[in-house]
Amino acid sequence: MTKLIGIKELQTNTKKIREETANGTRFIVVYRSTPVFEITPIENKIDFSDTLSSSGLYSKKFLSRMKNAEKDIKNGKIKTFNSTEDFFKTLG
Repeated sequence: MTKLIGIKELQTNTKKIREETANGTRFIVVYRSTPVFEITPIENKIDFSDTLSSSGLYSKKFLSRMKNAEKDIKNGKIKTFNSTEDFFKTLG
């Protein structure tokens, strides 16, 4: 299922949108009636670390963390965060 939401709704209902995304809902976010980005559920088939390492832009430490995150996703151990600040605290 895909839902269209405004940027303000994203800001005020982040937790609800995060939960719906984890359950398979896709969101298209609009700003001033123009679609600007989408929020989609993560699929277990995606290999982020391979894509990132081939870019040459990221440190080995970061890539190692991404590989560990991929393993967690594939094993159903997905971590969720209530805010961006919570997410960055886990990165150290």
